[in-house]
Amino acid sequence: MMRWRRIIIKITCPVDFNMYVLFFCRLLAPYISSGIFWEVLKLWLKGFKVIVLDIPLLFENKMDRWTKPIIVVWVDPETQLQRLMLRDRTSENDARNRINAQMSLDLKRTKADIVIENTGSHEDLKEKLKNVLFGVTKPLSWTELWLSRQGALSALVSIIVGVLVLIKVYNSDTKL
Repeated sequence: MMRWRRIIIKITCPVDFNMYVLFFCRLLAPYISSGIFWEVLKLWLKGFKVIVLDIPLLFENKMDRWTKPIIVVWVDPETQLQRLMLRDRTSENDARNRINAQMSLDLKRTKADIVIENTGSHEDLKEKLKNVLFGVTKPLSWTELWLSRQGALSALVSIIVGVLVLIKVYNSDTKL
């Protein structure tokens, strides 16, 4: 299915491929972002403590504002190119176009809260990921707690109790 789309784009769009990829990304980004937002909200309300989003265009679509911590899996550009060509069985030119359509991993690395280097083996990556997940699932700081589901519910209950107390105090004052 994906090959068919690439052929259509190449036939109907004789100019730069990257320009059309960026056009479609910008066109669809609001719909994709809102869909992701609602799915995350559903999981958050169900009580999930960790929600992992795999979003290659996280920074380009300005979705980094909603996610913490931001984890970037970094690899050097040459290894990235080789792995992409092997995984998708594409030519070097197609792989470079796909990589160039996104923000560079080096720039993403500077914006990340946590960077996992993926220059080793698959087993090394698994071990690094386990360590990061252990750190992410540790107890929350006070700021993180207030931004969590439990913190939001605590704030809501506190506000409701405060309003009820104020109403009771106001009603008792007006009766005197």
